[in-house]
Amino acid sequence: MSTQLRFLIIFIGGVLAVMPCTGQITADHTSTLQEAIEQLDQAIQQTGTLEEGSDVAQAAAVLAFVLNRDGIDSAAGHRTLGNAYFIGNDLGRAILHYNRGLLIDPNNPVLKQNLAHARSFVEPTVPSDTKRLGGIQSVLLSWQRVIDPWTLWILTIGMLSLSSLLWTAKAAGFGNRVPHKIPAGLAASALIGVALLGLHQWTTNHDQRMVVILPGTEMYSGPGTRVYQEVYDGPLGIGTEAILLDTRDEWLQIRLNNAQEGWILDHSIEMVRQ
Repeated sequence: MSTQLRFLIIFIGGVLAVMPCTGQITADHTSTLQEAIEQLDQAIQQTGTLEEGSDVAQAAAVLAFVLNRDGIDSAAGHRTLGNAYFIGNDLGRAILHYNRGLLIDPNNPVLKQNLAHARSFVEPTVPSDTKRLGGIQSVLLSWQRVIDPWTLWILTIGMLSLSSLLWTAKAAGFGNRVPHKIPAGLAASALIGVALLGLHQWTTNHDQRMVVILPGTEMYSGPGTRVYQEVYDGPLGIGTEAILLDTRDEWLQIRLNNAQEGWILDHSIEMVRQ
């Protein structure tokens, strides 16, 4: 959760503690996730503004609180938060939450449509990333629901080692009773494990994605403002998406979706994967 959102939650909590709630929005921090989503949807439809103290701001803060309190991710929750930020003209956080929703539900048509629409307002426009595997990626990575990567690494190494021992024993004449299909099957299973772990590593690196959320974010050719020059004449637009390549002190090396690389200060972005 961003620092600004935490501050908004604390601020609204203080206001609600000393003032009676007006209007029809009655969400509080005891709300369930579904109640918080419904309250924010209702507030968006009724008022359509994210001004401080508005019903939308109150309901958005409650939904963000509930997501953080329960330690859960919800595609519907991130979609609704993204909608709230979009009507408040906060393209950075709108795009951020739409992306977070797509991490959970990559094939959600509403999230895809909302993200594409929000991206169309980002200036200067940077081409959207087309390397996502979408639903195929979700299927190929579904094994992570059953076994964690470290355990798979151990099993893969074990299968490779056992397969090598069996082949060595057969070559030396000590394993004639062992069918060829056993070491071959172990080797094939190990190769599948290597492929799955490789996909996991690619996805992990690829998902070091971020979104620019603050205005005035300049990108430089190196990690500093004294020696290195600005890559562009102006700042990156709020909502610009990039991939993290490296870090150095308070600087981040990033790659934009048009393959341009550079360095920005770390306080101006939010990571898509929390």
